Amino acid sequence: MLDVRRLRLLVELSERGTISAVADALHFTPSTVSHALSSLEQEIGVALLERTPRSVRLTPAGDALVAEGRKIIASLNAACTDARAVGGLDRGRITIATFPSAGSTLVAAAVARLQERHTRMQIRLIDAEPEESLRALQAGEVDVAVVYEYGFAPPIRTDLALTLLCEDPMQLCPPADRGSAGGDALPLATLRTSAFVAGRPGSPCHDFTVAACARAGFEPRIAYETDDIAFTCALVRGGFAAAIIAESLLATAPAPVMTYAPTPPLPPRKILAAHRPSAARLMSVVAALDALKEAASSNTRWLTAA
Repeated sequence: MLDVRRLRLLVELSERGTISAVADALHFTPSTVSHALSSLEQEIGVALLERTPRSVRLTPAGDALVAEGRKIIASLNAACTDARAVGGLDRGRITIATFPSAGSTLVAAAVARLQERHTRMQIRLIDAEPEESLRALQAGEVDVAVVYEYGFAPPIRTDLALTLLCEDPMQLCPPADRGSAGGDALPLATLRTSAFVAGRPGSPCHDFTVAACARAGFEPRIAYETDDIAFTCALVRGGFAAAIIAESLLATAPAPVMTYAPTPPLPPRKILAAHRPSAARLMSVVAALDALKEAASSNTRWLTAA
């Protein structure tokens, strides 16, 4: 069976670059590290390292093993975290990662419920975007992650347990001088000549805006790129740009903008809670999921009245 301690040394070598650096970091001698890596190569049956008199580097096989080794070590760390919690060491603590717009609305309401019901529970919140949150969750650094999933994008593929909390409607925000004369809906195609503001290229917001406009028959001219909701809404209010914005984001804007339901309708952004399947029995995780679901079900215009 593969020795995880030796695998950890290989992962450390990929990150630190030299055997002596690994030895210093882990308080081993260089000869101990070198011998362990040689033993790992014998276990695997292929060369993992290319050695020269002055340096060492990973072979393609070594790179492949490191990529899987990081996942294995992260899973073991997470399993240890959950085992300690089941054993009663950490039942009164929970770390929740959330993206900002959910943090200031949905998660804030859920935390209030948790604090009221479990006065001795230690709650730690981390501000992180979904990709970072899911990595931290898999590594055992976070217990629950609140994440989003945009329409037109591939669903989150993960071995984590996902709970749908709510659907976050997408709103069309035309420039201040392009609003509809009446009604609550506006065809997206009427904004084909407008400039748009969206997130930076590669961001979910940017990709969603491009995909939504493509389905309305045009390619948007994204003249402004920002992830800041205050800046986005200022551009809309100033008449400089149109935007497609999730309702929960609009609830955090410092000043309102005119909004319309886009026609044809656009798929909502899904807001989900993720946790490790091994943590499903933890009192703290169960309590957090219950509080999040209750906050989502009682949500009115993103809890602005709460």
